[in-house]
Amino acid sequence: MNHFPLYRACSLIAIAGASALPALASGEAVPACRSVLLHSSPHPPVLVELYTSEGCSSCPPADRWLGGLQASGLPRKAVLPLAFHVDYWDYIGWQDRFASAAYSQRQRARAALGGAAFVYTPQLLVDGRDNRNWHQGYAALHAARPARTALMQLQLQAAAGGVAVEVDVQQAGKGQLYLALYEDKLDSQVKAGENSGLLLQHHAVVRQLLGPFNPAADGHLHRSVQLAFAPGQKPQYSGVAAWLEDGADGQVLQALSADCNVVATH
Repeated sequence: MNHFPLYRACSLIAIAGASALPALASGEAVPACRSVLLHSSPHPPVLVELYTSEGCSSCPPADRWLGGLQASGLPRKAVLPLAFHVDYWDYIGWQDRFASAAYSQRQRARAALGGAAFVYTPQLLVDGRDNRNWHQGYAALHAARPARTALMQLQLQAAAGGVAVEVDVQQAGKGQLYLALYEDKLDSQVKAGENSGLLLQHHAVVRQLLGPFNPAADGHLHRSVQLAFAPGQKPQYSGVAAWLEDGADGQVLQALSADCNVVATH
């Protein structure tokens, strides 16, 4: 795959087998910023989407389950978690500050692809498929590393108030690209509604979602976007997820993520 010329002015950290960008010319100063370049794997992480709400009394156990992935031996290189907070429970007494109508719409769209007539929380999707057995533990996820042919290149660079993201997929086919900016180590003291009095802890909360982006006629998909941190968002606990999914059935074709702290300005 071609490297991205946009980031040539910064020093580079090459990760996961990625080759470095062309070296700076002799005597050229290296700016105090970094970029990170990653290549996906034929056995990429499984994408796990949790649809949740702080206004739903059934959701805290699922939130804790999602937060326990790494301790169970499933880091993001094996399982890529994303928590989408939906807004359709806000009316019952507590407004979820992480909720978005766009995330509710994504859940409805995923349900329609699977033939479901309704949505619910907490709902867990594993590679786009409804999974109601999450409460049984993590065993199934330890074995779920499907082979995928679409290969993705993801590059991040520090930007004012966020990160600049560039994604390249040489053979995306009919796959659609999505990008999410997420944040770990969040909590909320709920003061009303079904979870009144509880301190809720959250992991992999989606703070911004972009997509779908469609490939060109030849199957090549390339996008360059800016993702802005939400007010109060902590870059050291944040990251970017990129994934490719089949627009016809929602099946995940490729996934990749990178932490924002490796591109922070120094």
